[in-house]
Amino acid sequence: MTPENLFTRNEHDTTLDTQLVDQLRRGPLLRYRDEDAAYCLVRLLEDELPVSDTDSRGLTDQNVADLLRCTNAVLTRLSIDHRIPWRTRRAYWEQNSGMGAATYHCGRILTALAQLEEAASRTGIRGVNGDLRNVIFAATQKPEFVWVDFPQQILEITKNAEHCLKYDRPIPSAGITVTDLLSWWSARDGIHHLRPAAQLQQLKNQFDTSCPDSPLERDLLRIYWRFAEARGFATTPAIFPQVYLHYDPVSQDIRDRTGGRKIPFQKKDFMLFAPGHRRIILEIDGREHYSTNGNPSPREYAKMTKEDRRLSLQGYEVYRFGGYEFQPSQDPDTVLTAFFTDLFADQAPERTE
Repeated sequence: MTPENLFTRNEHDTTLDTQLVDQLRRGPLLRYRDEDAAYCLVRLLEDELPVSDTDSRGLTDQNVADLLRCTNAVLTRLSIDHRIPWRTRRAYWEQNSGMGAATYHCGRILTALAQLEEAASRTGIRGVNGDLRNVIFAATQKPEFVWVDFPQQILEITKNAEHCLKYDRPIPSAGITVTDLLSWWSARDGIHHLRPAAQLQQLKNQFDTSCPDSPLERDLLRIYWRFAEARGFATTPAIFPQVYLHYDPVSQDIRDRTGGRKIPFQKKDFMLFAPGHRRIILEIDGREHYSTNGNPSPREYAKMTKEDRRLSLQGYEVYRFGGYEFQPSQDPDTVLTAFFTDLFADQAPERTE
């Protein structure tokens, strides 16, 4: 994307593509990365704010106001704190008389974008390409769904929707923070009227319910919530339990009776979506992961490690925990908190004044 993509042209003139600007303000677009859109918007505003509407490239004061509003929305999605501190071109001139202030503020944003790109490049080998728009998680029963709009990856759950959750907001390169997840959760029917603390507790309860037979998974959730609360929800990736990473519409029982499972591992214990397109899988290995009928099974263990290699080659980060690590003698709270701290070491925690 270049600044020229923000304009439409005909035989006689060039005008701002206000429809595109409005679409960018409302949410990420498939054809343009938010990072590229932010860069183009900021460069354009750096040029346009210091000039009058008669000297600009056809941008009216209203066009500039729309660009400023759109830029702030895109920067919010990218978790960039710096802003261009004017709502209109007139406000810029009244406060600064065109003396270089635009270059200063735009420069800070461009530096933050460059740092974001650098962070993404450091973890890019681990990042997963492609646009992800549906996360089905906290599932206690297998859902059934249909593709309402396949090209746009929009699906509708037709059965067992009450036994799972579906995060259907686009996932930006900055990932999904706990704050993002709580924002989505608070918009659900029957939740929005509650106080934030009550909304958070309901989400925690829902997550625990999705792990009814695994006290170890509930322990990990408890430890992660405490870690996130201490670190800051706004910059800590959200944790998603019982996530469908793969999906076979045919039940596993039928597959077992008719030749074997096509996708042996459909759900993952936990997933996190971190900056730089990092998609992180956490698995807790109980005895069933490496045994058959209670007896050690090299075959089952080989299936599991083969799947891990495949996911790693696709760019996922896979981390496994042994059940023994959750024994009280192993101090799991300290061990897991240290692991989570190291996992996000390249990502600055939320600052507190």
